[in-house]
Amino acid sequence: MGILDAIQTGLSELLSHKLRSMLTMLGVIFGVGAVIAMVSIGEGAKQWALEQIQQMGIDVVHVKRAVIAGELADKAQESSPFGLRLSDADSIREVCSYARRVIPLREVFADIRGGGGPVSLKVVGTVPGYEVVTRAKVASGRFLSDSDVENRESVCVLGAAARRELFGFEDPVGKTMRMGRRIFRVVGVMEAKEIGEAKALSALRDLNSDVYIPITISITDFQMYSQQALPASMVNIMTLVSRLRSKQVVGNSQISEIIIQVESDTATVPTASIVRSVLNRRHQNIRDYEIIIPAELLRQKQQTQDMFNLIMAAIASISLLVGGIGIMNIMLATVTQRTREIGIRRCIGATRWDIVRQFMLEALVITCLGGIIGIAAGIGAAQAISKYADWRTVVSMQAVIVSFGVSVLVGVVFGMYPAIRAAMVDPIEALRYS
Repeated sequence: MGILDAIQTGLSELLSHKLRSMLTMLGVIFGVGAVIAMVSIGEGAKQWALEQIQQMGIDVVHVKRAVIAGELADKAQESSPFGLRLSDADSIREVCSYARRVIPLREVFADIRGGGGPVSLKVVGTVPGYEVVTRAKVASGRFLSDSDVENRESVCVLGAAARRELFGFEDPVGKTMRMGRRIFRVVGVMEAKEIGEAKALSALRDLNSDVYIPITISITDFQMYSQQALPASMVNIMTLVSRLRSKQVVGNSQISEIIIQVESDTATVPTASIVRSVLNRRHQNIRDYEIIIPAELLRQKQQTQDMFNLIMAAIASISLLVGGIGIMNIMLATVTQRTREIGIRRCIGATRWDIVRQFMLEALVITCLGGIIGIAAGIGAAQAISKYADWRTVVSMQAVIVSFGVSVLVGVVFGMYPAIRAAMVDPIEALRYS
């Protein structure tokens, strides 16, 4: 009997016992489908995290102002009363050879009025290059320039959502708006930046609602956002200091964040080490800052997700194991049921290898059909989860191939023993079996 004949015989056997064959394949179907669905969920989550962290930039290091309380706050007031400050950014720029750009940010309070009534938006004082490190693009007009910062020009750039809040669908470039006591001229509008739920990730901000002004104006004319985290006495001092223009005062002015763009993602860790050393020395070892490395967040997320995928695949593979046991059980029953057929075939010239091949191919037919149906079920389950649970799923071709290959392996492993047992049946005893 050739291979095609053996496969045809296996299919005939399946069709002659449809219910039994379907029940036998269920374990394989559920196993393959579960593996594909679980891995698809994991891959979707992994891709989502990758996209969100890449928006932060994997070649940047974020240094953010940290709020401290209790005894540490009192100690910080004595040793490092200004917290994260503009001069820290200058020191990092001078010391760190990996740094391509060092961008300070200062989030401030401002009463904003555009064409209509007052609106609630975030005002960020920054410098040229911020749009580069945040991967943001200018839709119209321009971003802040060096001369804007040096000359304290009353100009601003609007995020996409801020533009709609202030001017609707009009082109605001060249128009004016009031922030605090100053009148600002709009010189640019940024493109919309999709972040979905990414703002839940640390250090990733909703740039669409920002209004950007020169950092020098944010220092001298506005109070810093989250000023309430400082002791009341310090607020009064900083309010007084903010009205001065001296270089020393500007350097000691508090800022919210420093973004450091480095040469490559491999330089982020040594850059973070240098930054930590610089700030510890300047802040008298007061940890009033936190360092966030998106590249490291990405690696940790990938490691966690890989572990999650492995565990989910292992759990789903239990169904394949159960399916394999079911196949062995049914095949052993089939050997007993077809003992007389085996004896007849042996008497007319079939070898033991022919018997082994026939039963092995029948087991493979069951698992291959189950694997194919399981692939369809797994892809369908992934799409259903994406549609109804609003989770991103990505069907991995690797998961499809591996799960189908495992189903074939199950057929080989669990079909081997019944096939060998069938081949070892004595022909004379088989003919007497009724």
